Amino acid sequence: MRLWLGRMLAVSMLLVVTACSSVSYYTQAVVGQLSILGKRKSLDRLIADDTTNQTLRNRLQFIQSVLAFADENGLPVKGAYSAYVDTGRSYVVWNVFAAPALDVELKRFCYPIVGCLAYRGFFAEQDARDYAQSLAREGLDVYVGGVAAYSTLGWFDDPVLNTFLARSDERLASLLFHELAHRVVFVKGDTQFNESFATTVERTLLKWWLIERGQASVFDAYLADEEKRRQSIALITDARRALAEIYAADEDQSRRMAGKQLRLARLKEDYEQLEQTWGTSGPYAGWMSQPLNNAQLGTVAIYHDLVPHFEALLTQSHNLPAFLDKVRELAKESEEVRERRLTALLERS
Repeated sequence: MRLWLGRMLAVSMLLVVTACSSVSYYTQAVVGQLSILGKRKSLDRLIADDTTNQTLRNRLQFIQSVLAFADENGLPVKGAYSAYVDTGRSYVVWNVFAAPALDVELKRFCYPIVGCLAYRGFFAEQDARDYAQSLAREGLDVYVGGVAAYSTLGWFDDPVLNTFLARSDERLASLLFHELAHRVVFVKGDTQFNESFATTVERTLLKWWLIERGQASVFDAYLADEEKRRQSIALITDARRALAEIYAADEDQSRRMAGKQLRLARLKEDYEQLEQTWGTSGPYAGWMSQPLNNAQLGTVAIYHDLVPHFEALLTQSHNLPAFLDKVRELAKESEEVRERRLTALLERS
């Protein structure tokens, strides 16, 4: 306990050199994290307790089996998800994303220790929405997304949260694999690298996990869902690329803004046509029903743009431990070198 309190104190000490608004932000982050840590209950004790709801017991036992699989395959599980917390809400944090009205690149928010990230997180939804509104008043595109899980990068033993449990078995396993991957490597200030790497590990281990369980039909359904997701992401990526060209054009602002709205409207139309070919709603149906903007499209790029590059590195590595070692080495390089090497990997694959 002293170790994590010491780390919290170290972060708090940095606040004395920041503006009042920053002090307020970091205070809510520290209080929110301490609140979660203070509510932890041991998984082993909950499972052994006769008064524990059977549905909860079954989910916790399932999580322990997934963690054992992750550990066998080289992810740093030790201490993680050994406790449970009921947050009393649907999401544990809400992330705010922002981008200029005529730029596809997300605004970066900088913090002590972890560097600059593409989002700012809040433990209270209203705080997130209030902050998003303040950015919108500055003329930025904004998007607020609820998050069911986050990683403290091994600083603390992250607990299982109630926000995990309503997921299907495969989606819950995916979540655990993804968050554990963040314990392997974290590159300060490079959200896209970190999230695309974690997504690659998540997909790979989920495939192996389902095969080991002999759930061929579930794996086939998962692949079908992933194909829909891949096609959806391709549409979003194409739209984002087209928007970048519109924004870079030698036109006045009003023309570029008009071009932006037309391209976003076309993205929605393209997605509706895609759903018609599937005969069912797709993974981004709710997402597409909202007003679209640069910030929202940018959230997809964070998690997926570099996945093909990491998958190429995994294929070249032949096994997961070798892949993880190569990613650790890659993480030590400058951002320019990382990008060059990842691009070269994809070109050779």
